[in-house]
Formats: sequence, C-alpha cells, structure tokens
Amino acid sequence: MAEALPPWNYIENGTPTGITVEVVREILKKINHPDTIVIYPWARAYRMTKDGSNNILFSMARTPEREPLFNWVGPIATEVVYFYKNKDKKLHIESLDDAKKTSMILITRGFPEQKYLLSKGFNNLFITLKTLNSLQMLARHKVDLIVSGDFTVKHFINKKKIEGTLIERVNIELLKFDLYIALSKNIPSNEVLKWQNALDQLKASGKYNEILKKYIGDSVN
Repeated sequence: MAEALPPWNYIENGTPTGITVEVVREILKKINHPDTIVIYPWARAYRMTKDGSNNILFSMARTPEREPLFNWVGPIATEVVYFYKNKDKKLHIESLDDAKKTSMILITRGFPEQKYLLSKGFNNLFITLKTLNSLQMLARHKVDLIVSGDFTVKHFINKKKIEGTLIERVNIELLKFDLYIALSKNIPSNEVLKWQNALDQLKASGKYNEILKKYIGDSVN
C-alpha cells in the first residue's frame, strides 16, 4: 500500500506510479511476487500495516517512535526539506528568524514540517492541501516562501508542472529524514531480508538511479 504523495507514490491515468511504486515493482519482480499495489489514505494504510498482518506500506519516514512498530526495508531515499522563494523576490533569508519576518509562508497540511515550524514559533504559516498549489502561487508572486521536500520540487519541475527558472531554494535545511518500506511485524525476518536484498541489487544494478532520474531529472541541485 501507498498514499498519494508525489513523486514517491500517486495515481496517474488510474494506475499507481511514482519513484517508490516503481522501486517496489522491481522488487516484486525479483522475488516473484504479484503486483498488488494499491493507493489508500495514509491513516488507513498505516493502521492496517501496524495492527494487521502481512501488509506493506511505503514510503514511510523511519522515526524513533515508529521503529519498534514495523520491520524495515530501505532506505529508498533521503528527503531534505527547505524553504523556497521566487527568484525575482528580493528576500534575504539566512535564518529561521528571517523567515519568521516574512508575511506569508505556504505549507502542506499534515506534513512533518508543519509541526516542526509551529514548534519553532512561526505564526505566518498558511495551509494548502497540495505542494503543487504552493509552487504555483510562489511562481505568481502570491507568497513569500513555501516549504517543500527537495525531491518534490525536482519532480514538479521535471514534469513541467512548474517553471524551474522561477524557483530558488533557500539553503536552510529544515528537516531531513530517510524514507523506507514498512512491513507488518508478523512478516518473518527471512522475507524482510529477501526484500532488502532485492532493493540492494536494484541499487547496485543502476536501475534505481534510472527510476530517480525519470521522476526528478537534473532540475535542481
């Protein structure tokens, strides 16, 4: 199972796709397992994997709180979250305090960065439901800053959803987390190892990098 979260997992033309979907499909081929990937709301998929049997959920940040709840295969990638601004906007952001002084920062509802910035005392956060909406508003000079993972921005630029020359990353690293495939605790260790070995082989063969490039290209350094 996966949630709708580009570029990792989402529905396109009625079919699950994305970086992790393709990675998992390659693993399934290697271990001779049928492709049974479905996209579910996060809360439902998380509960089914944590409390149920023989379920697998991706992509999940591996945190200390979640560590004992699942078996883990990965990492798939490391996501880093930054502020982004319009390149034409004369903003000098060198610290969190500088960002607090801006009039409006768009942030995607429910993402880890929302909780993080609230804990840092930000009161200029405005919520959107999709990161693409935030990027589009930033390109039109509607907001000062947005917050996004670097892979996500690269994906939307590569897919021509947003013009990359309009967007500039502010090099203040807000969050950094590894994304994994989470497996129900009842799944035996030999099966978990089979998945891990298949992922390691995928990386060694170069196929993993081909998948990444397909979705994020070379849009942003």
